[in-house]
Amino acid sequence: MSLNGPAAARLYDEHVDAIYAYAARRVGPQAGVEVVENVFEHALRQDAQRPAHTGTDLGWLLAMATAFLRRHSETECRRLRDWQPPTRSTSRVIPRVTDPLLAETVEDGGTVTTARVMAAAAELEPTERDLLFLIAWEGCSSSLAAVATGIPQSEVRSRLNAIRKEIRRCVAANDNQVTESSRDDAPDTPDAGTPRDGASS
Repeated sequence: MSLNGPAAARLYDEHVDAIYAYAARRVGPQAGVEVVENVFEHALRQDAQRPAHTGTDLGWLLAMATAFLRRHSETECRRLRDWQPPTRSTSRVIPRVTDPLLAETVEDGGTVTTARVMAAAAELEPTERDLLFLIAWEGCSSSLAAVATGIPQSEVRSRLNAIRKEIRRCVAANDNQVTESSRDDAPDTPDAGTPRDGASS
């Protein structure tokens, strides 16, 4: 399907907000604008055609946005590692307090903080991070996420399970480091039977 005239305007009007929100959540407002410009410049050029395998216009645009986001991978990872709670509610920031993909079983116990999840997400492979964010943040179906990432739909569930495990592993490793550091920094306390300095024997 080629686009021109009213069809091009409709494509932009219907999807620009969703593409910007997706990009800005991942790489911030400034880089997000650049991603949107790249996506629609590509989509609306005279010879642009939506491949049949993309299924929908949104799937096509998300696939392009995901590809263009790779140019900002360093920015995204830095934002994830330095994540702080937003000071006000907005659709253009990372929206979740905890990632629901982590709550796989009741045995998982309590939830982990967003900052730890974000830091763990920064350590994922780019394609895994794409899949995680498309489903957890954008609410994409497995078929739409498969189109946007190039991952076969039959593999989406198993890849998400692997992502859960990797995030848990990274969070647990971070918790262990924090615990060990706290122990190392703790002041030495005298044994119960050892008199303190200045105390009479």
